[in-house]
Amino acid sequence: MLRLEVVATWLVAATCGVLAAGCGRETPDEPAVVPAETLSTADWSTIVERGSIRLARRAWTGFDTLPAQGLSAEEYHRLAERFAREHELDVEWVRAADMDELFRHLEEGRADIAVANITVTESRKQRMAFSLPLTRSREWVIGVDADGAFGIADQTAYLDSLARHYPGAQRIPVPPATDPIGFQTLLEEGAFGATIMDEAAARVVVATSERVEKLRELPEVHDHAWALRLDNPALKEALDAYLLKRHTVDDHVDEVRDWDRILATGRLRMLTVNQPTTYYLWRGELLGFEYELVHSFASANDLELEVVVAADFGELFEWIGMGRGDLIAASLVRTDEREAMDMRFTRPHLYIHETFVTAGAPVADLAALAGRRVTVNPHTSYAVTLKAMANDADFRLDYTELSTTGILDAVVAGDIDVTLVDGHRAALEATFEPRLSLGPALEPAIGLRWAVAADNAELLKRLDAFIAENYRGYNFNVLYRKYFVNKRRMARQQEHRVVGHELSPFDQIVQPLAEQAGLDWRLVIAQMYQESGFDPDRVSFAGAKGLLQVLPRTAAELGVDPAKLADPQVGIAAGIRYLAWTRERFPDLPVGEQLWFALGAYNAGAGHIRDGRRLAGRLGLDDSLWFDNVERAMLKLAEPEYARESVYGYVRGTEVTRYVREIRDRYGAYVDHFDRLARSGAAEADAVNGLPPPPADGT
Repeated sequence: MLRLEVVATWLVAATCGVLAAGCGRETPDEPAVVPAETLSTADWSTIVERGSIRLARRAWTGFDTLPAQGLSAEEYHRLAERFAREHELDVEWVRAADMDELFRHLEEGRADIAVANITVTESRKQRMAFSLPLTRSREWVIGVDADGAFGIADQTAYLDSLARHYPGAQRIPVPPATDPIGFQTLLEEGAFGATIMDEAAARVVVATSERVEKLRELPEVHDHAWALRLDNPALKEALDAYLLKRHTVDDHVDEVRDWDRILATGRLRMLTVNQPTTYYLWRGELLGFEYELVHSFASANDLELEVVVAADFGELFEWIGMGRGDLIAASLVRTDEREAMDMRFTRPHLYIHETFVTAGAPVADLAALAGRRVTVNPHTSYAVTLKAMANDADFRLDYTELSTTGILDAVVAGDIDVTLVDGHRAALEATFEPRLSLGPALEPAIGLRWAVAADNAELLKRLDAFIAENYRGYNFNVLYRKYFVNKRRMARQQEHRVVGHELSPFDQIVQPLAEQAGLDWRLVIAQMYQESGFDPDRVSFAGAKGLLQVLPRTAAELGVDPAKLADPQVGIAAGIRYLAWTRERFPDLPVGEQLWFALGAYNAGAGHIRDGRRLAGRLGLDDSLWFDNVERAMLKLAEPEYARESVYGYVRGTEVTRYVREIRDRYGAYVDHFDRLARSGAAEADAVNGLPPPPADGT
């Protein structure tokens, strides 16, 4: 058993900001005091007359979560905004640090509806009114010892469950901002023996931990809903009517649903795997070509999109037959074997060409492969293609058990000469790794498709119609260019020669803002160059803007108008505040190390860095050191076998590690430059004062 002081340390350190929460406030700044005249507890008629509705939510909610099943936080927020639009109301979002503050925003008149996954309890019903339930869930007892102490956070519904089912149990209070992975860490370190958690979150904790197990499933089914004031019945009536029309209650029934049933429930369930062309998390944004394309189909049919992530393709094929999802969107190729598994495939939504990839100079043509070694995984379609080419091309075919990601990393490292990859995957990887070069693309093109259960004919028809209407249309082309057109390599950053005391045209803006945040301004300049090459008009593939490439969603969390991010003063201030926020996600680390972890979190998201720390510990590396330790674990999180065991899934580890290293190296060069200027200035001053130069040996 850990000593009490060690447990106390973990209760502070491991619970601060693991996903998107911290000890204390979740935003870099304290919320502004709301003037008394802006407070309102008015009912629905006054809200309609006012023309705006105030929606409260937890700050940074969903910012570092990759939903493995169910609606994401973003879908909940969109659902609330659609309610407002239906009644021609403007939306004002009000952010809260924790659940207690969320309720206070309602009671004190700062907000009209609390949009969050709030468990409905009898005690809360004395304080709040609740909408129709959006989801229902059982609770699990998870941990290592149900007879030991329970770690339960303050202000949560789990307090009621503990009192009901374990009335004599010892409770160790945990900060209310602690997320499920924070509980996982505390359980693994022995801070307490067990906890209570909603099933969806508990499944993730159990699946990604070597020690935490499901100990019991509690019998009650709890409703989860949005909250309103008790004295606002007309607003509740209007909201309930909207939610009833949307059929938002999620009963988690696994069944093959026909098109009418999908429309009746108001949601489409997309089965996929976590990989760079399908569905992944980047800087708090849910991304992926397949994800965004299916999202467009869902929106066109007035459906919310629920994503269900499988561990591998075998699980995908099993789940579509069970009815756990409505369609598979995972860059599939139609085969007779797969159709024999009672699946039917849509028309292709993307045609790709298998493409040769090298590092450095690209392969000019097939004749240029003569004498070279082409390496692929023997279990892939690439191996079949290359075997068929063996008689016509003079190259050596080698095999490796590495995944596609691992093979591409080995190409960059120089350990593999040439490989063959799906063209769209190759283009996406080259966007983030400019050392990769794309060579000849093979014919014929291969069609990638979606799949549905064999008897879901109407859904198949609707999907085919959507693809036929949108393929190579404007929206499709915008999405295709976003993911697969390599803008980075067409606009390489120019080197900036540093002379004198000026590092960039923006030094005077950065210096006071960095000082306020406790950062070295030269580090911020080094990061700025990495992000934008000092171009304030730079826009990333995902929509990040400005000198420090802040995403619009991040800007909104910081209280910054996303439309103004190209303004150097605004963009720099937002980026520095966000870097300071990411630094606060790692309070248990030494100050010097916090910086590198903060930069990694700025690039990939704090959740992925937490995954890297956990994996580093399992690999016998030091999870409190970035270089040569956690960065090594980050590289492995791009591999399917490690990504599927992590909480936040796939991350492009090479980009994260290169990002931090290059900023560190540039920052070090800046520091050395100023040291030389200081020494030069001191020597000039000595010469003016008639002092001799120091001896060459420094004595």
